[in-house]
Amino acid sequence: MLTSLTSKFQFAYNVSEKVLENNLRSHIKRSVILKSCNRNVNIIYPFVRFRGFYTTGKALSSENQQNIRLNKYESMDMFIEREKPQSISYFTGKQTYNDLIIRLDDLISKYRTTPKIHDKSVPSILWKLKQHLDEELGLRLKTHQYRTIIQKLNQLDKIIPEIAPKLHNFLDLFRRYDLEKEKKRLEAMKTIDKYGRAFALGKRKEAVAQVWVVEGDGHVIVNGKPIAEYFSLLKNRESILYPFQVTDLLGKYNVWAKVRGGGTTGQTDAIAHGITKALIIHNSDLKPILRAANLVTRDTRVVERKKPGLAKARKRYTWVKR
Repeated sequence: MLTSLTSKFQFAYNVSEKVLENNLRSHIKRSVILKSCNRNVNIIYPFVRFRGFYTTGKALSSENQQNIRLNKYESMDMFIEREKPQSISYFTGKQTYNDLIIRLDDLISKYRTTPKIHDKSVPSILWKLKQHLDEELGLRLKTHQYRTIIQKLNQLDKIIPEIAPKLHNFLDLFRRYDLEKEKKRLEAMKTIDKYGRAFALGKRKEAVAQVWVVEGDGHVIVNGKPIAEYFSLLKNRESILYPFQVTDLLGKYNVWAKVRGGGTTGQTDAIAHGITKALIIHNSDLKPILRAANLVTRDTRVVERKKPGLAKARKRYTWVKR
C-alpha cells in the first residue's frame, strides 16, 4: 500500500515538474506557507495545486520556491503575531461599560462573605448622575445600564468600611460631592422660615405647584387670584381644602400657591399635595392622619398615551369586513 502511494506521488511530481518548468507563473494557483511548531523552520504545505495536478512540495528546488507567488488572501501577514487586546471586552460595543461591570462583579464575589451593614437608619450614598458618569466613561449609557451600575455599587457600599478600606476608596470615585450645598438648601426648605411660612412642592400629572402655608384665617390665593375666582368648580375647591378638613384645621392657615402646567384637575391635586407636605412641616404629628387619608404619597398616575393604529389609548376602530 505504501509503495503504491509513493509511486503515485512520484508520478504526480514528475508531471507537475514539467508543467512548472514550461510556464511556472501562469499555472500556480496557490501556495500555503505555514510556520512550524518550533517557529524556526517554514514548512511548505505538502500538496501544492497546479491547475488539476497535485505535487508534494518537498522536492521543489530553492529557485522554484522563490518564484512561488502567494495568493493575496494567503499572504504572510496572517501568520505575523499581532498584539492581543488587554481587555476581554475589546470587541464589544461598549468596552468601558463591560469592563466596569466585570470589575464590580469581581468585587461583589470577592467580598461575598464579608460582614455587611444591616442598619436601615444609615443614610444611603448618593452616586453620580447618569450624565456625569457618561462623561467619565466616555460613552452614552442607557437607563437600564446606569441602574445596573448603581445597584452593584449599593451592594458594595453595604460592606463595613473598616474591613475593606481599599474597596471604599474605589467607591469614592462614584460618589457625589456636589450635594452638600444642595442638602443644606433642601433641609432649610423643610423648616419654617423667619416669617412663619412652610414651603412645599406638590405635583400631579403635568402640574407642579409651589405652596407656602402660614398661620392665618383661611385665605387661599392661587396664582395671585382668590381660590373661588381661579377654580370655578366646587369640587376643585373642596379638593384643595381637603387636607385642612381631615386635620380639623380649616380656617387656621393661609395658603399662597403658584401652579403651572396640566389642567384644572392636575393643578388642584398638585396644590393639595403641596399643602399636605407644608402642614407636616408645621406639625409632624399630622402625618399619620394625612397618610390615612392617602394625601402624603404623590399620585403617580398619568394619562395613557394614544397608540398607533388605535382610536385612543385602548379603543379600537370598528372592524369592517369589506
